[in-house]
Amino acid sequence: MNRKVLLLSESFSRIKDANLQLIASSSRDLVDDPYRPVDHRSARWKIQSTYGDIGLKYREDETEAYVASRMPAVYSACHRVLREVRRRLPEFSPARVLDFGAGPGSALWAMRDVWPRSLERVNLVEPSKSMQRACQSLLQDLKNLPLIHSYDSIQALNRNLDKGDREHDLVISSYALGEIPSLSDRITVVRQLWDLTRDVLVLLEPGTPHGSKIITQMRSYILWMEKRKCRKSNDSSREVSSDVKSIAVERASLKSGAFVVAPCPHDGCCPLENTGKYCHFVQRLERTSSQRAYKRSKGEPLRGFEDEKFCFVALRHGKRPREAWPLDGMEFETLKERHAKRNPEDLIVDFEDQLETEADEESPFEDALVPYASDISETSTFHQDDDDEEEEVHADLGGGWGRIIYTPVRRGRQIQMDVCRSTKRDGSEGAFERVVVTQSKNPTLHLQARRSLWGDLWPF
Repeated sequence: MNRKVLLLSESFSRIKDANLQLIASSSRDLVDDPYRPVDHRSARWKIQSTYGDIGLKYREDETEAYVASRMPAVYSACHRVLREVRRRLPEFSPARVLDFGAGPGSALWAMRDVWPRSLERVNLVEPSKSMQRACQSLLQDLKNLPLIHSYDSIQALNRNLDKGDREHDLVISSYALGEIPSLSDRITVVRQLWDLTRDVLVLLEPGTPHGSKIITQMRSYILWMEKRKCRKSNDSSREVSSDVKSIAVERASLKSGAFVVAPCPHDGCCPLENTGKYCHFVQRLERTSSQRAYKRSKGEPLRGFEDEKFCFVALRHGKRPREAWPLDGMEFETLKERHAKRNPEDLIVDFEDQLETEADEESPFEDALVPYASDISETSTFHQDDDDEEEEVHADLGGGWGRIIYTPVRRGRQIQMDVCRSTKRDGSEGAFERVVVTQSKNPTLHLQARRSLWGDLWPF
């Protein structure tokens, strides 16, 4: 297994090189003859046509190595992204789901954990037969599973489903677009996925400069495509008089448009383009003893955890809601003003209250209980109503919440955060700014900044 994992990592390295080298050559060949197969045996690529499906064909040994080494990290990244979508859209509960490039079902396991009760039908698109068999074996003998169907391509999915059943509440593509070397084919696949999306589309790629570039390009393309549709629909509605306007035109105008749910707080151009930086996040996961043995580095076992870097975007049909920004109308006191309002009597310590009473001595075991984090996780399963009430309080989508891109820097009593934020109330434009919060000027926000981490939201 160690040898298989090493061979798989070497093939991934060749794929990265092929992505950079084959873009120009494969695009040139496809322009000359779009329907002529272009076969690259060294990197195991097979491009059927410009509008066909492109997939990485995994062999049996590569599938085993992928499940043993890469599947836990992919699952953790998918789980983190889907949990973010659930926090941003608490009313969203998908019933029909499409997983493009499903592999062994990493995203399916994450969806079952995030939305355990709403899933009814899951369609998997995976060109590799060995990956399909691995997914079936992992899901074997499990109860309360949704209806699952596997397809080799998007064309096979469209042939087997009726036109009314092709739209899905949630469409996810995890670690699949990077296996397509041609930009034109990548755009074609994303356009097909967007057409199959009824509500939310999630694109997830590795947290590398190349993966971030793919996410940025696909995000810009979908937003540009929907803006063009909106302009065309507005022009057509102006030509038709208001008395003759049909209900279909009104419904189309309501559904038209797209906005970013996460991580971007705006729908404008990415402010990190042409800056040398790229937007990505990190999810830490635990390594099992077998994984540490499979991923030996220079003959020595690795550490017990792994940091998976990823980048993603979640887009939704419709228009971004107009909501008030969280800090509108709020006034914050400085630390000097807060100290000036303190009552001197509040600073007096009553030592008698700190002495143990007879009632306290009778029940020493109750006072000795310490609320551990494990106790909270165990009791949360028995108090689902309390969790639902807590999740009702969420950050809105109006654009007033920025995203912390990198780890906050703490220097004494001031904290510096790199935040991607919306500069307009409608969320049409954004900027990348460095926010400095000091304890003396704003102790309230300083306390929140001390608790903030990489990837959290920040109010404006």
